[in-house]
Amino acid sequence: MPEDVFANDYETSRVNVGRSAVRSLNAASAHIEQSAVQRLTAEAVEASGSAFGIANASTLDVKESAIGVAAGDYVKIENSSVLVLLAPRVSGNVKAVLTLPAAFAFGAGYFVARRLAMSIFKGK
Repeated sequence: MPEDVFANDYETSRVNVGRSAVRSLNAASAHIEQSAVQRLTAEAVEASGSAFGIANASTLDVKESAIGVAAGDYVKIENSSVLVLLAPRVSGNVKAVLTLPAAFAFGAGYFVARRLAMSIFKGK
């Protein structure tokens, strides 16, 4: 894929993306540098200096990037930020804003606070 290209959808078995913006990328193997991808689905991903809305891969290797939702079997993240991380095996220096255990804790806290508020305001 040429550099500085805007694309809506791109589907292939192996792709290299550099300095581009892609809405949807489906590939068996993807190597991404300094790009923005809204939705990524792949078996293996290597990325650096990029931004992803949703990244779903069996193996996700990310360096110095930002991801909204990262899901996969094995996720390796170095010096990157992730809003929601869904993976059984994670390695690297990851800054997860919301992990699966934290999501369950927030859900339980919300349930308890709601029940407590309902019982307080129902009595008045």
